[in-house]
Amino acid sequence: MTVHDFSDDTTLTDRMVRFGAELYRGDDNWIAPFQSSLREQLSPSYRFCRKPGNDRMNFVAMDGGKTVGHAAAMVNADLRETDGAVGTVGFFECVDHYAVAEKLFTAAIDWLRRVHGITRVWGPMNFDIWHDYRMMTRGFDRPVFYGEPYNKPYYPGFFERYGWRPKRNWESVEVIGDAIEQLITWGTPRYQDFVANGYRFDKFDNARFDSELTRLYGALTESFSGFFGFTPITIDEFVAMFSKLKYALDPRLFTFVTDPRGELAGFAGAFLDLSAAVRAMRGQTSICARLRFIMRRRRVDRLVFYIIGLSAREAARQTGLGSAAVCHVTQSLHTLGYRSMVAALMPQDGRSRGLVGGRDAMPAQREYTLYEIEI
Repeated sequence: MTVHDFSDDTTLTDRMVRFGAELYRGDDNWIAPFQSSLREQLSPSYRFCRKPGNDRMNFVAMDGGKTVGHAAAMVNADLRETDGAVGTVGFFECVDHYAVAEKLFTAAIDWLRRVHGITRVWGPMNFDIWHDYRMMTRGFDRPVFYGEPYNKPYYPGFFERYGWRPKRNWESVEVIGDAIEQLITWGTPRYQDFVANGYRFDKFDNARFDSELTRLYGALTESFSGFFGFTPITIDEFVAMFSKLKYALDPRLFTFVTDPRGELAGFAGAFLDLSAAVRAMRGQTSICARLRFIMRRRRVDRLVFYIIGLSAREAARQTGLGSAAVCHVTQSLHTLGYRSMVAALMPQDGRSRGLVGGRDAMPAQREYTLYEIEI
């Protein structure tokens, strides 16, 4: 078995792009990434690689001419902890043989240490927290929602056997039927208090989509600036990544909250679960693939509550606006007839977990981990 490293090689890039379809063949839960987007991200011309101080190297493992795994090592100049820079290992996929994972980890980590002097590495993480990161560790028997980390069940064992240790954990909670009504009951008094005190809960204005994204960019950047692993991105990068929200967005399920002074105090949103629609595209963007997407998008029956945040001023006051915003969005989805929602990707030690009830009242069905290794 040989591991090939490269930054710009069409043949090896093709191997990385095709390998996922081979590895996950027959897995009905897997959602193929768009091949055009994956090729772009693997290219040295990708916007991440053009930023001063950033770097990336790709690795493909081959055995007898057959691709058996791949990974990438990345340096983000803005990703740091108090004791120095942090490297990342991402784009990780491999067959069920630990020796393959071991060689890929060794190649990626050695490059980070030798070329950039990195001594701390996180994984899996593609570039930063704005892209794919984390690994599913529990919930493989559940239907995957769009945007959920998904991987082979043996990956966590491979990471831990090599010496990676859990850095942070997240979880997702399925809120179905009566549990939705329970959330509404919990939050309604607080929501009514905010309305009575002059707070406004305004829906996303689709007619002003670009300006609303700009508004969200400012609010999200302020709210998440202290979030684990946060690194800044430009408004152009944000719009490029989040413009795809247009297909998952029902304006009635996204709210901007303004305080009595007219200042933006928070935001919250649930989105259509496009897993079946995107899965039907099979990683392609052809006309036929888009038609398959449209047909399945019409049959979406589950929502994903992805995003909630507060302004620094509102968070410092600890007013409970987060609970009110969750209640408002949940009431809207209930009114629209949805009976299934996933409260997605909440840090296990974060405040957002409490917004959908305690672990006894609302147990998690899915868990995810970001690993760390010191070298």
